[in-house]
Amino acid sequence: MLIERNPRQYRRPSPRRLFWARMLYVGCAITLVPSLFMHPHAEFSFAELPAFHALLAFVTGCLLVLICQVMRRLLIRPEDYYSEHEDK
Repeated sequence: MLIERNPRQYRRPSPRRLFWARMLYVGCAITLVPSLFMHPHAEFSFAELPAFHALLAFVTGCLLVLICQVMRRLLIRPEDYYSEHEDK
């Protein structure tokens, strides 16, 4: 496997990947900062909290990852699943 042959290659992200990660952070900051100074006109009082939508998106993303990890454990098949069924 490539990871075993050269593990240092996978520890440092490439400059291109760092650039895009920084652009993502800048984009998030650009959308977050104005929401701190604008008065939202929301139907519910909790939606008027500063950065509510950013926090909601972050929590929702984390929950999706956790749910997917549980679903993977429930749905994954053993490594030799198909070879067992070919013999029959």
